[in-house]
Amino acid sequence: MRLLISLLFVVSLLFAGHDDDKHDKHHFPLDVSYLKLSDYQYEKLVKILKEFKHSRKEFHEEGKETKKEIAKLFLSDTFDKDKFVKLTNMLKSHAVNIQADFFAQMHKLLTPKQKKHFVKYMKEWEVE
Repeated sequence: MRLLISLLFVVSLLFAGHDDDKHDKHHFPLDVSYLKLSDYQYEKLVKILKEFKHSRKEFHEEGKETKKEIAKLFLSDTFDKDKFVKLTNMLKSHAVNIQADFFAQMHKLLTPKQKKHFVKYMKEWEVE
């Protein structure tokens, strides 16, 4: 019986290899460890992420103010549809610009192989 269990254990170890494609099952949001960055890329990425985080923070603060303005519009006696559209489009435009800047920097930084891996997780880098 011990021999059978030992044999099964050894066989299971043979099939327990690491597969990069299975990394998807263990991915954490905003994690880039799957990119296998060089030291140079890592240093650059730290700077890019700091800038991205700062831009997102400013965006969220701007979003709070815009939501207050929209609430005022809705609570007023008449609803100014044009102002609502303008405020909403400005906010969405700002989000798109932040995201475009980030993706442009990442595009310059990553190798073609790394870009293929990054594309799988682009959605989690959207600015909302």
